[in-house]
Amino acid sequence: MKLTVGAKIGAGYAVALIIIAVLGVAAYRNASGYVEAVQQRAHDYQMIDNLTATLSTMQDAETGQRGYLIVGADRYLTPYTEASVNAYKELQNLKVLVGNDAEQQQKLDQLHSLIDAKFEELKETIALRQDKGFEAAEQVVQTDKGKKTMDDIRAVIADMTRNAKATLDQRDVDLNVKSNAAIHTIVYGVPLACIVLALLGLVIVRKITHELRDGITRLASSASEILATTTQLASSVVQTATAVSETTATVEEVKQTAQLTTEKARYVLDSAQKASNVSTVGRTAVDDTVQGMHRIQAQMESVADSIVRLSEQSQAIGEIIATVNGLAEQSNLLAVNAAIEATKAGEQGKGFGVVAQEIKSLADQSKQATAQVRTILGDIQKATSAAVLATEQGSKAVEAGVKQTGDTGDSIRLLADNITEAAQAATQIAASSQQQMVGMDQVVVAMESIKQASTQNVAGTRQAEEAAKNLHQLGLRLGDLIGSQRAAV
Repeated sequence: MKLTVGAKIGAGYAVALIIIAVLGVAAYRNASGYVEAVQQRAHDYQMIDNLTATLSTMQDAETGQRGYLIVGADRYLTPYTEASVNAYKELQNLKVLVGNDAEQQQKLDQLHSLIDAKFEELKETIALRQDKGFEAAEQVVQTDKGKKTMDDIRAVIADMTRNAKATLDQRDVDLNVKSNAAIHTIVYGVPLACIVLALLGLVIVRKITHELRDGITRLASSASEILATTTQLASSVVQTATAVSETTATVEEVKQTAQLTTEKARYVLDSAQKASNVSTVGRTAVDDTVQGMHRIQAQMESVADSIVRLSEQSQAIGEIIATVNGLAEQSNLLAVNAAIEATKAGEQGKGFGVVAQEIKSLADQSKQATAQVRTILGDIQKATSAAVLATEQGSKAVEAGVKQTGDTGDSIRLLADNITEAAQAATQIAASSQQQMVGMDQVVVAMESIKQASTQNVAGTRQAEEAAKNLHQLGLRLGDLIGSQRAAV
């Protein structure tokens, strides 16, 4: 099935919209997946931080209990009092963070029971120290009931931390996959779409130009035939004016020639009208194409804005990581101070020194994890910068396409104006030919007015000859225009 010019341009525009839609959907899905993965990673880090804080709180509670048992002063109970409140707040936060994870929920319930048992043991020893003295409290401590409970708490927290870190590792894999997919979609999809659209536009322009060239060739051929016919008609009319004896034969020949001229004029008129209609449709289609290219440009700018916002979010994550790193350094400093205090305490501070060493180890691990996350975030920011650069290059290519489409629209508008002039000339030819036919009928009916009719025929033939020359020249100009446009393409 042969498509019209408007249908071809519309089909090209539809293909462009489909390509842009596919790229937009792919970019949106990848960006959404990336944001979701980042949020899930933040959730896992929050889980690990809360577990670490819970263990630190229980160690603070145990530290306050030991200090009170040794010294007997109420001021040493401050860490224990604060820990008894903070521990349950942290358990509540962990319950929210665990969510629907059945395994973690089970371990959290176990941890809650162990913390309750530990606070009962701490409360019992503190009460004995208050009521019966150090020896009574010491006997309860020497049963190792509190130590076993604390060891169980550490074990449960370690298991939950391992599970959270395993989940975090899987999140990192998913995040890398989604970020790579987003980068590939932008880096390869946008240039491929530009190439496809450029090739499609080239094919459509060449096809339309070929069809217009064929029409102009037919128009030039008809104009040449009309010119030859009108020249012959002029010669016949002059001979008729000088030789009345040959009037009848000459009039018959002129009549036949006029009929042929009329048919050619009508054919030219129809061709010119069709060409004018086609040029009008082409002008409208080019205007629609320009508008579509502008919309494509706006969508490219929207994609660039989305990537910039993603970069800003990555910077916000970097600030959070800096905060976590600061907390790790503070914990390390506290561990060093605690170790110094334990050394000052001598034999009685050995247990406190072990706790300080564990706090220092946890702080070092937090700093290492923060450094790894900062490295990963740096890679993400580099990839985002590369995506922004590629998007800007795509926007420049779209701007060049908009300019080229506008130039093509101007050429087609000029072509439409020339075709309109050709249609007007064809109308004049048809009118002149009709006048010739009327004159020929009058000559046949009334031979006495042959001289006057011959004179009218001479004038009409000269006008037709001039119009044919103009039409022929117009066809040549249109051919040159299409040829130059093709060369430019």
